[in-house]
Amino acid sequence: MKENKLIKKTFSLQKDLTDCGVGCLQSLVQYYGGSISLETLREKSGTSKTGTTLLGLHQCANAIGFDAEGCEADIQALIEHGEPVILHTIIDQKFEHYVICYSYHFSGNDQFLIGDPAKGLEYWTKDQLQEVWQSKTCLTLKPNAQFQKKTEVDSDKKQWLRNLVIEDQEAIYTVIILGLVFTLLGMSMSIFSQKLIDDILPKKKISLLVVSISFLGFLLFAKGIIQALREFYIIKQTKSFNERINKKFYSSLLHLPKMFFDSRKTGDFVARLNDTQRIQTVIKHLITNTAVDILGVLISLGFLFFYSWKLAVVCIAISPAIFYIIFSFNRKIIEAQRNVMQSYSSNEANYIDSIRGIEVIKGFSKQDLFIKKNEGIFSFFQTKIFELGKLNLTISLYSGLALVVFLLLILGFSSYNVLNNEIKIGELMAILGISGSLLSSITNLALVTIPIQEAKVAFDRMFEYSSLEPEKTEGVEILAIDSIDITNIDFRFNGRSKLLNGISFSLQKGTVTCLLGESGSGKTTLTEILQKNYFPEKGEIMVNKNTNLKDISINNWRSVCSTVPQNISLFNGTVLENIMLDENIDEEKLEKVIALGFGRFIHSLPQGFLTLVGEEGINLSGGQKQLLGWMRALYHNPQVLILDEPTSSLDNENRTFIYHLIENLKSEKIIFIISHYLEDLKEISDQILILKNTQITELNTVNVNVHH
Repeated sequence: MKENKLIKKTFSLQKDLTDCGVGCLQSLVQYYGGSISLETLREKSGTSKTGTTLLGLHQCANAIGFDAEGCEADIQALIEHGEPVILHTIIDQKFEHYVICYSYHFSGNDQFLIGDPAKGLEYWTKDQLQEVWQSKTCLTLKPNAQFQKKTEVDSDKKQWLRNLVIEDQEAIYTVIILGLVFTLLGMSMSIFSQKLIDDILPKKKISLLVVSISFLGFLLFAKGIIQALREFYIIKQTKSFNERINKKFYSSLLHLPKMFFDSRKTGDFVARLNDTQRIQTVIKHLITNTAVDILGVLISLGFLFFYSWKLAVVCIAISPAIFYIIFSFNRKIIEAQRNVMQSYSSNEANYIDSIRGIEVIKGFSKQDLFIKKNEGIFSFFQTKIFELGKLNLTISLYSGLALVVFLLLILGFSSYNVLNNEIKIGELMAILGISGSLLSSITNLALVTIPIQEAKVAFDRMFEYSSLEPEKTEGVEILAIDSIDITNIDFRFNGRSKLLNGISFSLQKGTVTCLLGESGSGKTTLTEILQKNYFPEKGEIMVNKNTNLKDISINNWRSVCSTVPQNISLFNGTVLENIMLDENIDEEKLEKVIALGFGRFIHSLPQGFLTLVGEEGINLSGGQKQLLGWMRALYHNPQVLILDEPTSSLDNENRTFIYHLIENLKSEKIIFIISHYLEDLKEISDQILILKNTQITELNTVNVNVHH
């Protein structure tokens, strides 16, 4: 019975059937007490628009702390196993699907408890299971020492947030204390009204009236000054917190492996960075409005007990009803807020993609197509905002109506006490004012769960990236590189077949090696492996025949290895800044690069080294960008030079210049070129390799055609 309750609590439906595999995995993570977002599971399993494979789920499960094993089994093996298993099934004899077989029940009809992401929890007979589980393949999972429990993750989240706000303690305490004083001063009007009606006016105490009004004026002026001072500390804390959380998130992001960025859209990063504002907004709300509301409730109850303890008890008794009304919407609010943030990320990504691809859109006159696409994505985003807005409106309406009913009850109860001479009219006015303030504060405290849940979703999205393990930069250091030997390298992206299979070749100092291959054959992936951006599934890369590449410090390796990619990434700054990528100029390095023959290129620019390249190098031509990429790579004086279509954007004159440059550089460097075809590269290549069907063969350079 206890296990069934746990299964019901941890199993979740998936609206998108392409997520059925990762949906099963997420349910089992929760079943074993963990907590991992669906988005992380999609990335680690290689889930695409067509779903994922059992291999992808296997790789993902191992990556998140399971001992996972893919195997073939039969129904009797499931019964004997006795633990949850992910089954690969077929829908309508053509669609791949995944379900969880939780357990087998001997009682009754001897049924299996199945979690189907498309339908929910169901009981299947042996015959039903036999019908859909035709592949007989499954994935067994068991948590290991690396599996992170939800309690551990929550503890890490709290510590991460605590470290962010610990420097704000002084400002936060100051704001709360000022809020206490502000609240007390706010009650002065109610007390003054009571004294005025019950004592001062009936007895015509003119002198006391003047003194009371003067004192009240002083209190109200003080209230205004305290409010201004409070706001000052709030904006001071906001500035400090925003700077810290932005630095923390941005720093964490830039230290993640490059492969992490290759599988995500820019818009998602922008959206998550904007989530920092949501967190600060809630912190501001908590230390201002919420703190004041808590103090307001306590102070109001104190005054109510002073005037009428019966009325105070009535207010305390009806308060839980307001909380119940609002808390009943919690799950819907969380889901709606998460949907808004995810659709915002999609909208942001689409907008950025459209602007980046404006040349293509214009070139093919496809404005209408992209406008229609944007309309659909933005409309979906607005629909999610509308749904969240309706929920908030419903909550506000219900809580507002409840507030009216409660105020009417208080009014009736206190008026009855006036008629019975238990309280005075002035006390009635004070009670109504204080009661209104009390119930308003109680409602605000109940409603604060909405922004808190929003901040929680935003925080979880930020923490998901910030908590990821950064690149491991430590390792041995090398000074000189004479050779790189690649032996039996295998590589595949998660959930996909092998892209590289048993790749072996050598790169030698003083030798130009050219790798040919069709698009998508894995050439660029191989260069990513050589740069330690990707890591092979199998095999090894030995440097100088005595040091494994995986043992070399990343920072050290990237200081001796540079790349000239086909598409040069430029930053909005000067040409010089894009070459150096540093704060200070090394004049000697710069002069050496110019001496290699780049002086003519620099002199051709409007302001030479100080020419602004513009955003993404918009002020430069494709050829100028590629020459700048060459200067950037050579400025850092690499011993290994990896060239990806190094002359694709150059004219004949500059292409000839680059070929001569390669000839001059090869005696002191390892040079590795990847290209689609030989062209003039055969004249400068000492070794030509062909990557085809996941494997490499060597091409004899004698009597070879120019085009391959």
